[in-house]
Amino acid sequence: MRFPWNRESRVWGKIEEISINLSVLDKRLSARVDQMSRRCRELFEQCVRSYQEGDPERASVYASELSQLRKSLNTALKCQLSLEAVIYRLATVKDLGDVRVALQPVKGIVSRLGGEIHGVLPEVSSRVGEIQEMLNDVSLEIGTVEDGGFMSLEPAEEEARRILAEAAEVASRRKSSMSQ
Repeated sequence: MRFPWNRESRVWGKIEEISINLSVLDKRLSARVDQMSRRCRELFEQCVRSYQEGDPERASVYASELSQLRKSLNTALKCQLSLEAVIYRLATVKDLGDVRVALQPVKGIVSRLGGEIHGVLPEVSSRVGEIQEMLNDVSLEIGTVEDGGFMSLEPAEEEARRILAEAAEVASRRKSSMSQ
């Protein structure tokens, strides 16, 4: 799509700025996902250790906390994948130049991403809101205002029981290997 020369340069400048902001956000989210993953491993080890020490109540507390953390991690990972998809789509827009076709799905993904990530990572959610505003500005500039689609970000349920069963199994294997 071609715009008058001054409007075209503004649109491409805004798209470049959005791409940079999304990349920064992706790096932040990636660091947070790494931190959450490390904490998940620590909690699982504490759960196993509690089983080894014969304290199933404490293991249950660790398993519950781990379950909640894994749900948050799952949401963060899905959001990170969605964010990467948006970054790649914008890179394609820059390469191919068809802003209107590519912008609508990007707006939909970013819009729902902000809502999904708000409960998990509020600091990232506020940046997503700023990026949404920038995308809306670009939409108004080129004359489109519709929203696109988005994939579901539902976390898994019954995680705590599965974690407890896994921790109990690992603890029993470790006990039997230590006694041999």
